[in-house]
Amino acid sequence: MSREHSYGYRALFSEPGIFMYALAAAFGKLQAGMFALGILYAVADQRTYSAGALVVAVSALGGLSTPLRGRLLDRYAYGVVLWTILVIHTVLVGALMVNEHVQGPFWITVASALLGNLAAPPIGVVTRVMWRSVTTETSRPAALAFDSVLADAGFILGPTLAALACVTLAPWAGLTAAVFFTAVATLLLPKNIGDDKSPAQQGERHWAGPLASSRLVLLLGAALCFATAVSVLEIALATPDESKDSQLLGGLLLSLLSIGSIVGGLLIGAMTPALAERATRLPVLLVVLAVFSTALTVGNGAGWLVAVPLCLLTGLSFGPSFVAVYGRSGDLAPPGTAAETQAWVGTALQLGSAAGAGAGGVLLDVWGPAGALTLAPVAAVMGAVSAYAGDRVRTTVSAPHEEKVRSAQ
Repeated sequence: MSREHSYGYRALFSEPGIFMYALAAAFGKLQAGMFALGILYAVADQRTYSAGALVVAVSALGGLSTPLRGRLLDRYAYGVVLWTILVIHTVLVGALMVNEHVQGPFWITVASALLGNLAAPPIGVVTRVMWRSVTTETSRPAALAFDSVLADAGFILGPTLAALACVTLAPWAGLTAAVFFTAVATLLLPKNIGDDKSPAQQGERHWAGPLASSRLVLLLGAALCFATAVSVLEIALATPDESKDSQLLGGLLLSLLSIGSIVGGLLIGAMTPALAERATRLPVLLVVLAVFSTALTVGNGAGWLVAVPLCLLTGLSFGPSFVAVYGRSGDLAPPGTAAETQAWVGTALQLGSAAGAGAGGVLLDVWGPAGALTLAPVAAVMGAVSAYAGDRVRTTVSAPHEEKVRSAQ
């Protein structure tokens, strides 16, 4: 099959330099899975695990600055921004480890963790922008699907590698490895991402950036609801009941959700672009998630013979939904806001995960795991409505604005 007529992963891995870029994305995904656990072990070695958990929780607030870092990337050269904040990030993480080694004041550790995450290079944002610049229309669906698969793999392997490094080398080794992987990912990224800062590419920038687009805001709402549903499923399924095997079963069910997500993402990447577009319609995917999560809510108590296949089927919608969210947000990004748009998507997903964990925890105390699971289909339906409303805005209210964006490009 010629390159002109290839599609899917064949088309993706025939793109120039794609293996180097894939390595950059993989290292970035591993770092994301290692950073929090690395902090936990580094702090717990000198203090307590509760103190380490507090530092992790505070450092997570630094993720809220990702849109600001995305705006910097849109305004200035990617290389300058990434390497500058990488140096700041490395110094702050180093300050945390030194302070723990000398058993210094706890507030210095907390401040270093928060500021270190505030200044963390947004590798995930850059790689999602990168896929759009190093691929063609034929290979782009496979790239976005591959990125989703890497994210799932990083979520599984990152904490494992961090724990292994801390146990076999030193308590601070996991955090050191996370910083190292960030540096390697930064080094491997293409040097010309976002080089075009011309007025035509920047367009007429609104003070609110991409949030000035009602279509994008509705998509962000759908992403938040999707992440809420996923987080509720993870919290409820992992909570053991009175049976002695329930904790083991909960771990198995969470693994099956991740396996289903990876399989779903791989399937999207193997499709033709036209079929991948039809298979990643976010309103449909979220309705499917609502249906299977409802079935899981009803059938989870029936035993593993019912829960196992339902978890696998529920997870199948995760990967394609991530592909849909990231792909659609890239299409909707106003000129000159590609990085900030992807940063807002990541922030919406983080907020959704936090909301799902918080609400799921409250429902667990009130109604137990079965009651908590009912929130997942409700959140999925709300996300489907928001995504559908965004599509309707595109075809009605925003048509003149869309033409203006196309002319600016």
